[in-house]
Order: sequence, then C-alpha cells, then structure tokens
Amino acid sequence: MYEAQAYQKAPIEMAMAAQDNDDITRTWVKFAEAVAEYIAPILTAQGFACTKTSLYIVRFESTEVVMAISHDPFSYEIEVAFSRKTHPSQRYTLRDMLDAVLGSNHKDQDFYQASEPDRIVRCLKAIAELLRKYAQIALAGEPAAYKRMAEVAQLRNEAFTKQLIQEPIRKAAEKAWRHHDYGKVREMYRSIETDLTPAEQKKLKYAQDHRSAENGGCHA
Repeated sequence: MYEAQAYQKAPIEMAMAAQDNDDITRTWVKFAEAVAEYIAPILTAQGFACTKTSLYIVRFESTEVVMAISHDPFSYEIEVAFSRKTHPSQRYTLRDMLDAVLGSNHKDQDFYQASEPDRIVRCLKAIAELLRKYAQIALAGEPAAYKRMAEVAQLRNEAFTKQLIQEPIRKAAEKAWRHHDYGKVREMYRSIETDLTPAEQKKLKYAQDHRSAENGGCHA
C-alpha cells in the first residue's frame, strides 16, 4: 500500500495565503480610514482631493502637489512623501520637510511605525499636527520650500556616506591605539583629520608627540 502524502502548498500558494493574511491585518488596523479622519481634513482645506485609497497607501493631489501617506507592508512604517507635479521624480519625506523648516537639530518626531489600530491613530494624529504646523508652504508647492528640502536631503545623504567611509577608518585607528601602534594611529586619523572628534584629536596629538620622542631618541 502506498502511504498518502500530505499535500504541500506550492510557493505561489503560500505567498497568496500570506498576502491574504496580511490584507486581513491591514483591514483590521484601518489605516486608510484613519488617514481619512485625521489627515484628509488638513489637505482638503488646502485644495487637495483624494485620488487613491488602498490598504497600504492614500494619495492626495492639488493642482501643484502630490502628497502620499503609506503604511509599509513589511516594516509597518508610516511614510509621508511630497512631490511637485512639475518634478514628480523628486520626492521628499516628512523628515526632509521638518529639517527644512526647523533645522536638522529639531526635536520633533519624524519616524512613525504602527501595527495596531490605536497606534495607527496616535501616529496619524501626530503627523496631522506636524502637517498643520509646518507643511503649509510645501503643500502649497512653493519652489523655495522644495529647493530647501532638496538641500537638506542632500546634506544628510552626504553625511551618511561620509559616516560609512569613515567608520572602518575610526575602528582601525581605535584598534591601533589599543595596541600602541602609533604609526597606524597617525596614518588613520590623518586621513580624516578635519572630521576628528576632540577625543580623536588628542589621540592623534599623542601619536605625533610619540613619534617626535622616538625621533629624538634615535638622534640622541
């Protein structure tokens, strides 16, 4: 007799089942309904109309601007994106807008994440308040506002790139410092000398002084 083998779902069926479960979850958290209640009134007052609604994204448009608010299907992050219709590929985030208006050292929250209905409501209420206070010129499509958002986004990207480049250099310098390899310390820190912290500047000076002492000893 042949034993009956348990039916195994094909990958596509498993993916569809997972999507169905996620859709049920997204229906339960009522993201789009909360956007309609807390975000839409601010935008409609500025001439926006809702042009798309789904479980994951709600889009609003005026004659000048598109603003979308989305609920990431994987991370549950709530994201806001501004763009002008004349430059649709240039999209700016809530963080870009806040940095442009308040400066990069502002204390307002610019990251929101929620997977439950009450948390969705709290996040969207907070975002609505930020839009009401600070987003008026961005929502109006003012070119100066979008120019400033582009500038702060570029500065942040450059700082992030610099951090990625310098992090292994700093780690190598720190390792050399622990092993008293002052020649390596000098080599590493000199390559990023203009960006050294006060503590790193002291270590570089010590390593330089140590070389001077070594050179003096050789000629004594």
